[in-house]
Parts: sequence; structure tokens; C-alpha cells
Amino acid sequence: MNKSISSATLLLLSTLAMPSLADVEQGVYLGLDMNTSLSGTATAEYERSNVEDEADIDTTGAGIFIGYRSSRNNRVQLSFTSFDVEYEGGTTEEVTGMDFDWQFVYGDKTVQPYWGLGFGLYTYEDTSDLFVSDEDLRGVSFQLAAGAKFDIHEHFELDASYHIKSIAWQDIVVTNGFASETLSLSHTFSYLNLGAAIKF
Repeated sequence: MNKSISSATLLLLSTLAMPSLADVEQGVYLGLDMNTSLSGTATAEYERSNVEDEADIDTTGAGIFIGYRSSRNNRVQLSFTSFDVEYEGGTTEEVTGMDFDWQFVYGDKTVQPYWGLGFGLYTYEDTSDLFVSDEDLRGVSFQLAAGAKFDIHEHFELDASYHIKSIAWQDIVVTNGFASETLSLSHTFSYLNLGAAIKF
């Protein structure tokens, strides 16, 4: 049993580490995408009292992106994205940001599987009224992705992928004049993403 698990793990790692054998024309691409969540959680941690609260969330999002395609068909991509975050009670709030991603694409056929990872810089919109600094809450994200690109035409491709994203927000210090409490917020969610791009 242990031998088969180790072999499978080794095969997976070897596949991910193996460079793409594709030989494609280098170039820039532009596109847009839309997504909807499969699951999500908003977490609030109170440092002093050691209390953690969680709430289920749903997200929908859309964005535009620009990227560069190497001769091996791997990608470096910059995205500008907006997510609507809906909480259990029906309240909806907006987070916006930009993501920097690396995508490792395998092959140059019609269907091209890939995996990717990246990080982002996000803003929790319309939260400035809550703080003395009068600035919206800022956050840093980390994301993983796996999917496939569909080479429809020499200058056009579609993309279908599964993503996991976690956004950690700035700590919030809450005080009543006598004592203070540090609050840490985060959003973690998985979603399906559909995209289309024009290749130059």
C-alpha cells in the first residue's frame, strides 16, 4: 500500500516538474474571464480573546487580463479582478485587486492542460469609513489553479479552470479607550473560471 502511494506521488511530482515540450510562437495575449464560487469561508480571529468566527460566503467575479506566452507555451499573466462577496445574511460587499500568475501549460494541441500559482494585491471596497486613517482595508492573496486551454484558432483560445484563493487582510485594532483587540480577517474560496483570450 505504501509503495503504490509513493509511486503515485512520485509520478505526480515528476509530471509537474517536467517542462512543456510545446514549441509555439511567443507573444502577448489579452482576455476577459468570469467566475463563480463552489465554496467559501470568511474568518475573523480575535487575538487577545483567542476567539475565531467563521461564515459561509459565495462569490461571483469578472476580470480582464494581459499576459505573455513563451515559446514553451508557459504564461506570465497580470489580471485586474472584481469579486462580489455575498454573506449568509444576504449582505454583499465588493473586493477588487490585481493578480500576478505563472501558468505552466503542457503541449500545443487543441486541448492544453495547465496548472498555475500566483499572488495578488486586493482592496476591500467601501471600508474606509470604519477606520481613522480613512483608507479602505488592503489585503494580499495567494492562489492555485488547474485547468485547460482550448486552442480554437491561431489567434483565439478559451480557458476553463478551477481556482483556490485566499485573501489575508490587514489586521484591525479595535479599542474602547480602556482596552484594545486585534482582529484578523481572511476570505478563502474555490471557484470555477471561464475565460477567452485573443493571441497576438
